[in-house]
Amino acid sequence: MDTSRPEALDSEPGVYKGMTQRQLDWAYDQANHAANRVQVLEQIAHKSALSRQLLPEPLRLSYGREPIEMLDWYVSEKAHSPLVFFVHGGAWKSGTAQNNALQAHWLHQMGCHVVIPDFDAVSDVDGNLSHLARQVQNALLYTYQTCAKHGANPQKIIVVGHSSGAHLSACMVTRDWRGLGLQEHPISALLCCSGMYELEPVSLSARSQYVRFTPEMVQDLSPQRGTEHFKMPVALLCGDQESPEFIRQFQEFSESLKLKNPRVTSHWVQGVNHFEILETLFDPDSIHARALKALMEDPI
Repeated sequence: MDTSRPEALDSEPGVYKGMTQRQLDWAYDQANHAANRVQVLEQIAHKSALSRQLLPEPLRLSYGREPIEMLDWYVSEKAHSPLVFFVHGGAWKSGTAQNNALQAHWLHQMGCHVVIPDFDAVSDVDGNLSHLARQVQNALLYTYQTCAKHGANPQKIIVVGHSSGAHLSACMVTRDWRGLGLQEHPISALLCCSGMYELEPVSLSARSQYVRFTPEMVQDLSPQRGTEHFKMPVALLCGDQESPEFIRQFQEFSESLKLKNPRVTSHWVQGVNHFEILETLFDPDSIHARALKALMEDPI
């Protein structure tokens, strides 16, 4: 497969920021930017299994009515301890809680609860991305409401996401929570790694073949358009081997947030692509892990 950047032809019209349709599709297809993605994803699943082997079985809890609406809760024995709520990636159409637990072992050793929800693949719900956002929101609400029951601190919930999971995590800040009985979101800190924060270019790419983008949904699920809501500590990460569009999204979101929030940090991770940066979360001494630890230690 030729993974080099497709050249623009004079006859090709620009679709977004001067990019042609071919260039935009290339930029939002991770297969073009991580030739080792299959092997790395296998490693992530393997390391998640290793992490789980070091821990007691998680509670498998239902946060909704559908069979998929379950979450894994790795309970800490430390009373009133922080909780990390991790939202997995997978282009909104793949991934499981079980295969995204690679950080659970060292977080648990620190006395932290870890919650990882499962939710629908967008391709299984007629391309309705808003449905996935509602599921993650319901899972987060359930987690917040049952923190005290399981010994976690409801005032110290750190939401973490990678790739499309980073997008959904950021959306949790801008969503309306009043209809669910809360005045605002229950997030004390946020870490987003290799995410998308403005859906307009994504909606114009080949991802529209399986996501049913509408103008209303693009507006509602573009965190870049609601940066005034990000008042908590935020850490953003990106690998320097990412797609140029993922790099641009990281840079623009970082710059926009920093204009309004002094507690935003951004981290370049050298020498890693979109999937390798997630694998680094297995290592408690990695930049990824250190950024998460810093959020856990930040005062409320």
